[in-house]
Amino acid sequence: MANTPLIEYTLEFLSTAGVSDVYVVCSSYAEVVENYILKSKWSLASSPFSIHVLKSPESQSVGDALRDIDALGFIEHDFLLISGDVVSNFDFKSVFQAHKDRKTKDKNSIMTMVLREASVSHRTRAKSGAGLFVLDEPTSRCVRYEPAPRPNKNGYINLDVEVLSELETVSFRNDLIDCHIDICTPDIPALFTENFDYNSIRTDFVKGILTSDILGKTIYTHILEKNYSARVESYQTYDAVSKDVISRYSYPVVPERNIMEDQTYSYQMGHIYKEEGVVLAQSCIIESGTVIGSNTFVGDGSKISKTCIGRNCKIGRNVSIIDSYIWDNVVIEDNAVITKSIVANDAVIKKNAKLEAGSVVSFNVVVGENKVLAKDVKVTIRQRVREYSDDESRDEDEQDQAEIDVSTIGEDGKGHLYHDSDDSDYYESEDDEEYNRSLKSMIYSVESFSLSDTSIHSIINTHKKTHRRYSSNSGVSEGDDDEENFRTEAVESVTRSITENHDPDIAALELNTLRMSMNVGYHEVRSATIAAFITFISKMVTTGTLKVKEATENMFIKWIPLLKRQVFETDDEADLIYCIQVECSKRSHGEFILAYALNALYDDDMVSEEAVDQWWENPETHSSDKLKDVLKYAEKVVDNIQNAEEETDSESEEESD
Repeated sequence: MANTPLIEYTLEFLSTAGVSDVYVVCSSYAEVVENYILKSKWSLASSPFSIHVLKSPESQSVGDALRDIDALGFIEHDFLLISGDVVSNFDFKSVFQAHKDRKTKDKNSIMTMVLREASVSHRTRAKSGAGLFVLDEPTSRCVRYEPAPRPNKNGYINLDVEVLSELETVSFRNDLIDCHIDICTPDIPALFTENFDYNSIRTDFVKGILTSDILGKTIYTHILEKNYSARVESYQTYDAVSKDVISRYSYPVVPERNIMEDQTYSYQMGHIYKEEGVVLAQSCIIESGTVIGSNTFVGDGSKISKTCIGRNCKIGRNVSIIDSYIWDNVVIEDNAVITKSIVANDAVIKKNAKLEAGSVVSFNVVVGENKVLAKDVKVTIRQRVREYSDDESRDEDEQDQAEIDVSTIGEDGKGHLYHDSDDSDYYESEDDEEYNRSLKSMIYSVESFSLSDTSIHSIINTHKKTHRRYSSNSGVSEGDDDEENFRTEAVESVTRSITENHDPDIAALELNTLRMSMNVGYHEVRSATIAAFITFISKMVTTGTLKVKEATENMFIKWIPLLKRQVFETDDEADLIYCIQVECSKRSHGEFILAYALNALYDDDMVSEEAVDQWWENPETHSSDKLKDVLKYAEKVVDNIQNAEEETDSESEEESD
C-alpha cells in the first residue's frame, strides 16, 4: 500500500508502542511471511522488539489462532492483539495506561477495544460496518455489541432491562470504526480454548462475554477522536486508507517517512511523492495525490492523477491512469486507459486497452490490445479448476474457461477470469448477491446506504436548521468543542490547498473526509471554507499583492468547484452568502469583498436570484451593525440582480404575447 508492504505499517506502529516481543501468527503463506521478516530490519539486533513467526496452518479464524497461542502457554501478561494490516498514528502508551487504570478500578476487566469515531458513510469504514456498541457513557464500558445489519435492512436488538436500569447514561454508538486493536489480559486465550465456537473477536467473543450470566467479565472501549487508525481489510478500505496516507491524514505515517530502508521518497507540492530515478517525459502530466516509485518511466502526453505507481514501471505515450494502483514492474503500452483499478506486479496492459472502475489485474496477467475489462472484473494468471465428486458430472453446457477468457483479455492476452461467487463472508441469501458483490469492489459509494450527499445534508438540516442557520448567537465561529476543532482543521486544510495550488477535487475530498470523521454538517464546512477564502483575500489586499476586485474574483471563480460540493439547495446558497457576509464583517475592505464575491457567484450560476432574495430578506442578514456595515455595495449588486430578473421576465412576456 502506497508502495510499502502492508505489514510494515503495523510493525512500525508496534515499534512506537513500547512492546518487547511481537508474534506474527500466520496460516496461509506462512513461509513467505517468515522469509520476509527474517530479511527485514525487524530481525536485526537494532530492532526495538524481538519478533517471532508462529505458523498456524490449520487456523481459519482469530479464535483458532488464540487457541493455538493458549496451547503454547507463553502469554503471562497483558498483550496487544492487532491485525497485520493496520495503519495507526495514535499514542499507544497513553491508551495502555488508561487500560491499566481501568483494571485497577475493575478487577473483572479483560479487554479494551480501540475504536475510532467516524460517520456511517466514512470511506475508511468497511462496507460491512463496525456494528453497534452499547456503552456505559461515563466509564466507556461496553455493555452490548451487535453486528451491523446489512444496509437498507431493518435490524433490532434485545436488551435486558436490568442492564439499562443499572446505568445512568447509555450511548448507542453506530458511528465507530473498528481499528482491530485490542488490549487483552492473559485470560482471553484461555476463554477461547474453553469456548470452541468462538471464532470472531467481535461477533463471537465480545458478544458472548457480554451476554453471559456466568462469567461476569467486563470489556471497555477507548475511542479515538483525533488520531488516525484504520484497517485495510478489503479493496474498498485499501483504496480509502491509501488516499488517507497520501493526503497526510495519517501523519507522520506518510510516504516520505521512508519506512523501508531502501526508499527515497520526497514530498512535492500537491501531495505528489517521487523516488529517485523517476523519468518523466516533458509533456506528461502528473496531478495531485500521486506516488511514483524509482526507475519508473512515464511517456509523452500521458496523464497520471491520484494514483500510486510502483518501481520499474514502463508507461507509454498518451496513457491515462486515474485513481488507480499500479504495482512494480508493470508495462502499460500507448493509449491505454486505467480508471480506479489495481494492477499487480509484472502485468502488461497492451495498446488501447481499457480497465474500467473496479478492475483487478493480478500478477503476470497480460490484457490484450484494444480489450476492455468491464467494471469490477478480476483477472488472474492461474485458472481455478472446479473439482467434481464421484457422483457429479460436468455439465455439457458448461463452457471452457479459456474461451471466456479470450473474449475478455484477447487472443494476445494471458490470464483467466476470477470468480469469487463462493467467497461471500457476510450473507448467503440470493437476495444479497448485489450487496455481496459491492463488498468485494474497490468502488465505494454511499448508495449502499441509500444516502446521497443531498439526503445526508437534508437529514442534518432537519436537526440543525432551526438553531444553527442564520443564528447570530451560534454563528460560524462558536459552538461546541467538536465544531471548533473541525473549524480549525478545516480552515488549515483549505488554506493549504490554496497556497499549494491543489486541485479543487482533492481539497473537496480532504474536507469531506474531515467532515465525516468529525460528524459536522455542511453549514460548518461552508463556514470554514469561506473563512479561509476571506482571510487569504484580505492577506493579498493588505500586502498589496492584488487589488480587492482581482483577489476576490480570482479566489471565488477558481474555487467554485469546491463550493459546488458543499451547496445542494437554495437554502444552502443563501447560507453560503451569509457565511461570506459574516466573515467580511470581520475584515477591512469587507464591504468590497462581499459585493465582488456576490457578483462573481451569481454570474457563474453558483447562487440563484431566489437565493439572493432569501438571504437579503432574512432578518439575520441585518441583525447587527457589523453585518449591516458590509452591505453598502452589496445592496447595489442585489438591486442589479433583481432588476435583471425583472427585465428578463418582461422580455419573456413580450415574446409570449
